[in-house]
Amino acid sequence: MHRTLTLLCAWILSGVSVAAAQTRGPKVFISVDMEGIWGVVHSNQVSDASPEYAAARKWMADDVNAVIAGLLEAGAGEIVVNDSHGSMRNIPADLLNPKASLISGSPKPLSMMQGIDATFDAVMFVGYHARAGTVASILDHTISSGTIRAIRINGQELPEMGINAAIAAYYKVPVVMLSGDVETCAQAKALFGDGPVTAAVKEATGRYAARMFPQDEARARLKAAAKEALGRRSTIPAFRLTAPFTFEVEFLNAGQAEMPLMLGAVKRASARSVTFTAGDYIEGFKLLRAIIALAAS
Repeated sequence: MHRTLTLLCAWILSGVSVAAAQTRGPKVFISVDMEGIWGVVHSNQVSDASPEYAAARKWMADDVNAVIAGLLEAGAGEIVVNDSHGSMRNIPADLLNPKASLISGSPKPLSMMQGIDATFDAVMFVGYHARAGTVASILDHTISSGTIRAIRINGQELPEMGINAAIAAYYKVPVVMLSGDVETCAQAKALFGDGPVTAAVKEATGRYAARMFPQDEARARLKAAAKEALGRRSTIPAFRLTAPFTFEVEFLNAGQAEMPLMLGAVKRASARSVTFTAGDYIEGFKLLRAIIALAAS
C-alpha cells in the first residue's frame, strides 16, 4: 500500500511539473547598456566619477522597466536582466521591477551576455550604441573606446550588438528587440535585417548631442516594442556566424597590439591589428576579451 501511494504521488507531481512547464511564459534575457539610454548624451553621465551619473542610473532603470512592463503584458515568464555597462553595477537593484532578476558586477565570463543559455526563448538589447567610427551616434565605440578602432569576425566589422548576438546564437536564441538612438537602430536593421523590433529613444546630432524624444513617448515605445517582439520571437532567426571564426582586432595605435602577442594563438595582422582563429565562438569571444584587456594594460 505504501509503495502504491508513493507511486501515485510521484505520478501526480510529475503531471503538475509537466503542466507548469507547459504553461510557463517565455524566458527572456535582457542585456542593458547605458550609452543608448534615454537622456544620455555625454560620457560624464555614464561614469560613476561624475555627479551626473546618479540621474542616468535612474533613466537606465526606467528604460529597462518599460521593456519589462511590455514583456509581462505579453505573457513573459522568467526575465533576467544583465547590467552590461562599465563596472556593470549601474542599475540600482531596488529600482528594477521586482518580477525580474538582476545580474550585476564584473568581471563576468560572458560580459554583456552573462547568464545566457539555451533555456531562454528571446534576447533583448536595451540602451545599446553604434560601433566605433559612426557619424551622429551618442558615444559610439566598440567595447573599449580607449583601445578599439574595429573588430572584425570573418571579415565583417561588427558592433557590440553583433558580437553579442552571435553569443545568443551559440545557444540558438534570437535577438528580438533593440533600443538606442536612431543610428544604432539603423545599424541593427542593416546587420540583422527586418527581424528584431527596434525602439529609438533619441536622435543624435553628433557624438555628444541628441534630441530626446518626449519621455513618456520614449518609454511607451520601449514597452510596445518589447510586447511586439516577444510575440514575434518564433519568426526571428538567430544571428549565426560560420565556423571557424577568424577574429581581427584593430587598435587605436600600434603599441596596443604588442601585449596581446604574448598569447600563443594571436598573430600580428598589421602595425596596429592582431588576428586569431577559433573553432568555438565562445572560446573565441573569451580570447577576444583577454586581448582587449592586455591591450589596455
